[in-house]
Amino acid sequence: MDLKNKLLENTEDLIGITKPIPDPQFNMKAEEDTWSVADVFEHLYRSEYGIPRLLTGKTTKEIDRAVDANLELMREQFLKSDTKMKASGVILPTEGEKSKEDLIFKFHENRKKIAELSQELDPGELCLAFKHPVYGFLTRLEWVHFNIIHTRRHIKQIKRILSQLN
Repeated sequence: MDLKNKLLENTEDLIGITKPIPDPQFNMKAEEDTWSVADVFEHLYRSEYGIPRLLTGKTTKEIDRAVDANLELMREQFLKSDTKMKASGVILPTEGEKSKEDLIFKFHENRKKIAELSQELDPGELCLAFKHPVYGFLTRLEWVHFNIIHTRRHIKQIKRILSQLN
C-alpha cells in the first residue's frame, strides 16, 4: 500500500472509532487529571495542523542517512511502549467542551491535504522548516509515517479511555 493510502486508512481508523462515541462521552474524562477523547483528538489535530506547510516548505535532497532512518525508533517509542509521554506547547488541547463534528471535519480536511502532498512531493527530501523535538529534521516520508504512528498510539489511548468510562 502506498503512503497516501496508508495515511488515509489511518485517518479512517481514527474517525471510525471516534464517530460513534455519544457527544456527552466525547468530552468526559475518566479522571480529573487525564484527557478526554475530545482532548486526544484535538491534540492530534493540533500536532498535524502545520504539516502541509512543513511538507511544502524548505527542503533539501542532500541527506547523510537513509530516508526512513527514524521509522523503527518511532515505532519502538510510540507503539511498543505504554510509557506516558508529555505533550507541551501548541499541541496541547484547549480547555472546555469540544465539538466532535468540528474536530473530525478539520482533522479529515488537513489529512486529505497531507495525503495529496505525500503523493505529489519527493518523500526522500529532508524538511528544514521545523526540527522534530525528538528526532530532529525528518524527511517527508518520516513526517507522514510519524503522523500515522502517533495516531495509532492515540487510538490505543482512546480505547483505554472508553473502557474506563464504561
